[in-house]
Amino acid sequence: MNSCLCVQKKNLWRRYFGSKVAISKGTVLSPDMFVVKVGEPKGIPPENMQNLVGKKIKVDVKEDDNANISDMQTFPPK
Repeated sequence: MNSCLCVQKKNLWRRYFGSKVAISKGTVLSPDMFVVKVGEPKGIPPENMQNLVGKKIKVDVKEDDNANISDMQTFPPK
């Protein structure tokens, strides 16, 4: 791989949350369900952990996959 391309790619890498386990739709989220990963930003930044805990997820998330803020149910449910 071209070294210039490697540097450009590295600059795009960020930390984000990935699921440690499969999470079913309707599950109330807890910190032990997530792991911080490094790579191309695909999900929720780790700084937002407090925004996730206690929320219900609106979609199924596979193990080792990522979720987005839009996948979380706001409280109280509408």
